[in-house]
Amino acid sequence: MRRTPILVGLLAGLIAGSARAADPIPDIAPDPAAEPRLEGRWLGLVASDVPAALWWAGPAQRDSAGPDTLGEALAGIPGLIVTPAPGNGTAALIVRHGRSQSDLGFGPVAQPGAPLLLAGLFDFDLLLAAPAGGLGGAAGELSLSLRRPGAKLAGLGEFAAGAFGSRRGLARLDVPVTKGVRLGLGGHIQHDLGWLQNTATGERLNRGLRAGLAGTLDIDLSPSLSVALTSLYARSKAGNLPAFACDPNLPANCDGRFTSIGQRPPSPQPAQRWGSISPDLATMPMGQRADMALHDLRLVHAGDTLRLELVGALARQTGQLGLDFSADQKLAALATPAGLASNSYGLIARTVDDSKGLDLIGQVDLGQIVVRAGAGVRAAQARRDAADTLAGRVLADRRISQNRDSLYGFGQMRLEAGGGLALEAGVRVDRQTLALVVSDRSSVCTTNALACLAPAGPARQQRTLVTPEFAVSWAASPQWLLFARSARSARLPGWNLLARSSAELVLLPAETGWHHHAGVKADLWSGRVRLEASGFAARTQALVSPLFGIDPLAIAVAATQRLNMRNHGADMAITARPIDGLELAATLGWQQARWTGPVPATVPVTAPMRPLYAPDTMASLSAAWRQPLPGTGSVLVPRVTARWRSAMTVGPTLGLIDGVSPGGWQVAAALQLEIPDGGWLMSLECENCLDQTLTDGAVVGLPTLNPPRWWQLRFTRRF
Repeated sequence: MRRTPILVGLLAGLIAGSARAADPIPDIAPDPAAEPRLEGRWLGLVASDVPAALWWAGPAQRDSAGPDTLGEALAGIPGLIVTPAPGNGTAALIVRHGRSQSDLGFGPVAQPGAPLLLAGLFDFDLLLAAPAGGLGGAAGELSLSLRRPGAKLAGLGEFAAGAFGSRRGLARLDVPVTKGVRLGLGGHIQHDLGWLQNTATGERLNRGLRAGLAGTLDIDLSPSLSVALTSLYARSKAGNLPAFACDPNLPANCDGRFTSIGQRPPSPQPAQRWGSISPDLATMPMGQRADMALHDLRLVHAGDTLRLELVGALARQTGQLGLDFSADQKLAALATPAGLASNSYGLIARTVDDSKGLDLIGQVDLGQIVVRAGAGVRAAQARRDAADTLAGRVLADRRISQNRDSLYGFGQMRLEAGGGLALEAGVRVDRQTLALVVSDRSSVCTTNALACLAPAGPARQQRTLVTPEFAVSWAASPQWLLFARSARSARLPGWNLLARSSAELVLLPAETGWHHHAGVKADLWSGRVRLEASGFAARTQALVSPLFGIDPLAIAVAATQRLNMRNHGADMAITARPIDGLELAATLGWQQARWTGPVPATVPVTAPMRPLYAPDTMASLSAAWRQPLPGTGSVLVPRVTARWRSAMTVGPTLGLIDGVSPGGWQVAAALQLEIPDGGWLMSLECENCLDQTLTDGAVVGLPTLNPPRWWQLRFTRRF
């Protein structure tokens, strides 16, 4: 592919952070020979810098930080919340600047499903985050490009073990099959025994069970023509059940994470353990699981001035959910009565999300002018077989399918006007057609057709979404870059697929808005200080709830209301190397996300006007010292990071005032030994080292907590 000299200079100034103990990311000069191989839309984004305040991380950052999941790898981005979905740790809850459900892709293939699978982290080539709107997603884009196989035998091996019986393995191998043919294989496996103590049954819950395999066959058909076939499989059985800081059965014991939720199934288990619901759901085991398979075929012609890329993709995500939210402590605080066999709310579901698409992208580089255009077609289906139980009765038992067909195209032009000034404009036009199919499988519907679940409005929607973007940048000097960007966003959420009644099965309005931001990037004192700062302002109409597809109680209200949001704020990241060996870093994300007009009916009048999962402030401070050990060829690196989040609204929750989770600090630390010549890294690291308790979310009125103090010993070898 075409390499751009501007890439190294611009990307080097961006800051990469991580939730794991290795914050801050080490300041490593990019190696042009190891420059990331970018694909699809990201080629244009990074080559021109859009300028879009991109965030990135590469292999060196992954090795230093050692994150387990994609969410942990993204946690250093100012203004971004990535956490396991409340109640279901296999899924991801993603919110950036108040907007939820960012587009998440592995290379050119968008991950299906709502909510998305929170996958374990593969060895990657490049992890990117881009802002909202325009040619990208309505809530921004997150993209992970897997390591592309090289022309020489190379690989990675990693093993880690630590608290709560955790074990983790990660591997990658590049195999040159023959001249011009390369095979890349990778995989990971994670396992722990759980950090949540169920005092009613003696179980340990919230286990982290994840695994994945990936392979890429890369073939050079000619000097300018290549084809690549990639397949990826990921699985998760991780939990994130509601929890309390104090033992429900011994309230004086507040040293840990406790729950009485999720009773141990009787032995032998009854055939209909969930009650009188559809047989395929009634026999499901308790817990959660999600599986995802992605396949893509890329044919690329890369000439001196013309680049063409044809991408075909198939994606499928399946899930199963058997959650029992029984808890003695919740009954007095919530109006919802206790439910079926376990005296609480039961949610049982099977999900299937399929997507297939074909894209053609072209780019012409005429020197001062670069023109990009593309077109594509995509078909997707989301199916939910679900039953809700409460107070000894079945609330709903249904199959709901939503089909989405999309035909789209985009155009983009960049003009280098001279004097360091660059202008860019683009537009995306997307014609979408949505259709709903409903099958009520409850016994009530069998005896009374008028009681059957049916859409409260239309069962079909067709709309054309037009999302332009405009950008300007000025390189005032080799050290300073000023930029500004405005982009419109639009998306169709479709129907509330968690609906339990016809009144809840409504077509949600289109979410639309504008996102504007302007900022500066600086590389000062020969790279010893690097700064990126930007301010933004955004307005969003009919904001999609972060709990869409996650919490049936929360989305039931949100689905019937049109909520608007305004937001403004600033994001900043700075790294400094004041003396050789000392590395300092800081990030700050400040925002003022507020409702405009009516607010959700469930929000108390005394509660703040903040949308969910949009804290006013997020910040981090990091330091590392690189101490060479004479005569050994190794480097000792102690690291420490402190991260702060201010108060955050998570919704009506037991133990929280007005549904607001208090803010707090968390500290991470690591002691690492690097042997650069041998490719070795050994790291003793801890997360939440001071064991601070924070409420990260809520589901059916119960809180979910951050994990307690965690540590591990990790060995990494690249060759």
